[in-house]
Amino acid sequence: MTDSYLYNGQSPDDHVASCPECSAAITLLDQPDTALAPPPTLREAVLSKARRRRSPALVGVASVAVPYAEQVAIMDDLLAELSLAQWEAPVAKHGTIRGMVEHLAANDAALAHFMGVPAAGAATVHRRWREQAGTLLERVSSSNEVLLGVEVTLAGTRPARAPLRQAMIQRTFETWTHTDDIRAATGGSTSAPRDEHVHMIAEFGLALLPRAMTGPRRDVSATFMLTGPGGGTWTIPLSPASDHVAVLISADAVGFCRLLANRWPPDSFPYAAEGDPVLARDLIRAAATLGCD
Repeated sequence: MTDSYLYNGQSPDDHVASCPECSAAITLLDQPDTALAPPPTLREAVLSKARRRRSPALVGVASVAVPYAEQVAIMDDLLAELSLAQWEAPVAKHGTIRGMVEHLAANDAALAHFMGVPAAGAATVHRRWREQAGTLLERVSSSNEVLLGVEVTLAGTRPARAPLRQAMIQRTFETWTHTDDIRAATGGSTSAPRDEHVHMIAEFGLALLPRAMTGPRRDVSATFMLTGPGGGTWTIPLSPASDHVAVLISADAVGFCRLLANRWPPDSFPYAAEGDPVLARDLIRAAATLGCD
């Protein structure tokens, strides 16, 4: 250690010998296998300091902020492990992984701008995306449930208006989808979000489905029974005057979310239908147009 790092003119050894705190720390470092129980007041002290810095997110806000935070953290870790060559690995629609992350950051940017997030100035596309996503998450987490009801423009080839709550679910959905794209491009295995987050994404897509249908609007409803982790049953009116369920479609919930992202071609997507087979086919094809590419 050089003189510039000496503590009050002492050498490191002299300082440790005269400092109970440093001496105790050195003792702990010399005993890596010793597990010590934390002081009983530590947890509350840490939480109290955190609350003074920023109030915890409201329950309704946390319900859409936490899923997004999880997917951002997963993608961030995955991107940090990529080699320079892997950044240039080919992916459909966006050329390379680098191009895909740039696309994701651009889709995030519309919502970030609405939340007053300044443009990120980091040098790499990874850090620009991460800084923007992190600041967006902070802004949303500190907001209230009234703001979650304000309508914003969703990302995608078919721009639609929806509450901020739905836009945050879309951000979770797209981040997860592109994380799986990266895994596929680098030889990894795909992975589904938590069950409750799969349920949320499926519900988000089904709510948009009537607007994605082409042709004359039919005065009927469709029931979707999605099975497996994150599944559930939803009846979707295809028009305000719908009073008759014309078709029941059964499919796997995670698979349906991948269909929504157009990561499962609709003509090969496995599903079962009772009722109108033509309507079932049209609904499956329309669902595949709801991704953000």
